[in-house]
Amino acid sequence: MKLYSKSIIFSVLTLLTIPFALADLGTTFSNVWNKILSIGNLSFLGVSDANVVVGFTRLLLAILTFTIFFAVITVFGEGGSGNTGRAPLSFFKRNHAMVISAILAIMVAVFLPASVILAVGTGWATAVALILIGVPVIGGAYFLWVWPIGGTDTRGTYFLKLILCVLLFWILSAMSYHVTRLV
Repeated sequence: MKLYSKSIIFSVLTLLTIPFALADLGTTFSNVWNKILSIGNLSFLGVSDANVVVGFTRLLLAILTFTIFFAVITVFGEGGSGNTGRAPLSFFKRNHAMVISAILAIMVAVFLPASVILAVGTGWATAVALILIGVPVIGGAYFLWVWPIGGTDTRGTYFLKLILCVLLFWILSAMSYHVTRLV
């Protein structure tokens, strides 16, 4: 019996390694990535893949939608820990949650227009950029206001405050220059 199971395992492993003997691994992994992107940009449906960013965002949106819906249905359903059967979605089991979440994720990924995806992506990118640029500027301004803590200003602190003001002015003028070029 042991010889039979070992021969089955050997046969399966041999069949699985045949593609690696005939293919370059770099090309194989590149093809896998291209297949994943083709799912995201809907080229398997005959839609042109001119905008890869929209396809990749569509794929990420499907994963995010599935994760959120699956988590909500699982937590408020039968699969949540500590539920006594009184949860609002207790009639859903874990496999039901998976199917419903997958269907909703596919619907969102396929039917959401590219312009909406790009508009939402642009909005979030603007918010993140504003936070990444705004937090150091506001932190530097706050530091100028409160420093030195509990002490008196000296020539050295005035000089450091001047350097910090020049640095903040440079950051804001560079940001202003690049923002006006976009408009």
